[in-house]
Amino acid sequence: MTKATLPSFFLQRITLRSHPETGAPWLFPGNLDSKVPNTATDAGDKTSGAAKDKQPKSGPSGYILSRQRLLQELQQPNSVYSKSYKHLLRMSDHGHTNLGSVLNNATWRSDMDLVVLEMMRRRAAEGLAYFARMVETESRDYIVRCERWDDVKSHKHKGCLLYLGPPKGTLSEPGLDSVPPRLSTMDAGHQLVVHNLRDLLGEEHVSRLRQGSKLFREGSLFLLAKQATVNLQLLLWKLQGYMGSQGFKDTEEAKPSPK
Repeated sequence: MTKATLPSFFLQRITLRSHPETGAPWLFPGNLDSKVPNTATDAGDKTSGAAKDKQPKSGPSGYILSRQRLLQELQQPNSVYSKSYKHLLRMSDHGHTNLGSVLNNATWRSDMDLVVLEMMRRRAAEGLAYFARMVETESRDYIVRCERWDDVKSHKHKGCLLYLGPPKGTLSEPGLDSVPPRLSTMDAGHQLVVHNLRDLLGEEHVSRLRQGSKLFREGSLFLLAKQATVNLQLLLWKLQGYMGSQGFKDTEEAKPSPK
């Protein structure tokens, strides 16, 4: 929008795609497809050629600041960014004489900010479910349950803390009475990020995580660690940035009590 240069981590890719049913041009969030291995559809893909032909065709891409508030502003008539998405991909026109007319007719969803939010939440939830399965089936220690805040200090590899809160119908575990805001930190020898997943992913995704994982059903606080989870940790950070500061408390005041 402003042509300012930022690292790709802070940007959301927007791609021109054809609608799978009508073939009409749509602007769609890119780089948010599932990357978790699907064991149900692995080797021996039997998808027919006709079905593959129906896959949406992709065109050029552009980038926008990955911030929900900005995507909301694009739909506000009185905003300085109103309808700015119409210019988003025009810098990608490398001699394609028809691109301008296609972009003029491309559909931008009025709920694009919610579409991006839901896709990011799904990818994060899929990643958490994947590593939970690795813990349960292969005894990996990518996700470790903590019975109290202080437990994290005894672990060598510290990535971030995940707070789910007590399962419905149960009381908080002793030592886990403090409820952190969506994003906070605690002192674990160094400042460790705490994500409140109920606020970050929403109750629906947390409920699904617990339904599909015994690990998540039996605890309130977890440590996400190891090199293999770095991309997932980055996605959680990006989701926090996308949602912005709405509903934040000061992270210094919101540190969970280590008692």
